[in-house]
Amino acid sequence: MNSHESSVFEQHPKTTMAFFGIVALTLFLLVTEVLLQRVSGLGNPVLFFTHPDFGYRLQPNQETYRFGGSHFKINNLGLRAIEDWNSDIDDKIIFLGDSVTYGGNRISNEELFSELAIENMHGFESGNAGMPNYGVENVYGLVVESEFLPARYYVTTFIEEDFYRGLVLPENRPWIMTEKPRFALEEATRWLWYRYVANTRATNQSNTERVPADVRREIAVKKLKIMDEFLKAKGLRHIIFISPSRAQVLEHKKIDADLKAELDKYEIPTIYLLDRIQSLDAPPNDKAGWFLDRHHLTSLGHEVWGAMMHEELENWVGNSAP
Repeated sequence: MNSHESSVFEQHPKTTMAFFGIVALTLFLLVTEVLLQRVSGLGNPVLFFTHPDFGYRLQPNQETYRFGGSHFKINNLGLRAIEDWNSDIDDKIIFLGDSVTYGGNRISNEELFSELAIENMHGFESGNAGMPNYGVENVYGLVVESEFLPARYYVTTFIEEDFYRGLVLPENRPWIMTEKPRFALEEATRWLWYRYVANTRATNQSNTERVPADVRREIAVKKLKIMDEFLKAKGLRHIIFISPSRAQVLEHKKIDADLKAELDKYEIPTIYLLDRIQSLDAPPNDKAGWFLDRHHLTSLGHEVWGAMMHEELENWVGNSAP
C-alpha cells in the first residue's frame, strides 16, 4: 500500500489552478488600479454638466490631479482658476475656447497660457472657460444664449477647425463624464471601448458632415460676430486670437483662406498668432517642442502663447489695477 497520501491540491488540480488564477488576477487588477490612480489620475476625472445652450462645461468646486500629476482646480464658477470669483467683474479676465485653451489632461492650472498671459498685470484675475472639443457655436451658446458674463474682459482663442464643428454635444464623447467612476479601471475601460470598439470619432464626424463645411463655417462666423457685438454692447471688452496648428508653424502650411475671407467679410477683428510666431527667432526644434500634437500645446507652448498674448493684453487692458 502506498504510504503517500495525496494533498487536497493534488486531489483537485483544476480547482487549485482556478483558485490561484483568481488570486493572481485579483492581485493584478489591484496593482493596475493603484498604478492607474497614482500615475495617470484615472478614477478621479474632472467632471462636467450638460446644458442645451452650450453642450457641457465644468462642474464648479473641484480639485484633482491627472496625467503626470497635472493639477486641476475648478473654482465656484466652473473655471480653471486657483481662486473663487466674486461678483465684481472689473478685475476679471476670462479665457474662452476649446481644448487648446483648456490645456488637456497634462497641463496644470499654473502652466496654462490663461494664467501666464496676465503675469505682472497687477490687480487682474484670470479664469479659464476653455472646454475639450468646443466649437465656436458652443462658446456662443455659453456667452450669448446663457449670458455667462462674470468678467469685464473676454479673450477668445480658436483653432481654425472650431469653425467647422457646429454645436458639439456630449453624446459619444466618453471623456465628458458627469459622475465619478467607481474605479480607475472603469474609466480606462470606458475610454478604450469608445475609442477602439464603438469608434465614436467616426460617428461624430459623420454627424457633423451632414451639414456642408461652408455652411458650418458661415454659421460659426456669423455667431462669432453676434457674440462680439453682444459683449461690446454691454460695455465689455473682447479680443479674438486664432491659434495655429503644428503644421502651420513647422511646415509653413497655409492658413484657411476661406475662413480668413469670411472673418474679413463680417469685419470681425482677429489676431492670428501665426503672424506673431513668424517674427520669433526660434529654431525648428524649439518650435516642435511647443506642441503635444497637431494643435495642443506643451507647458513650453503655453509659456510662448502666454507671452505673445501678454503683449496684446497689456496694451488692451492696461497694466495698472482696475
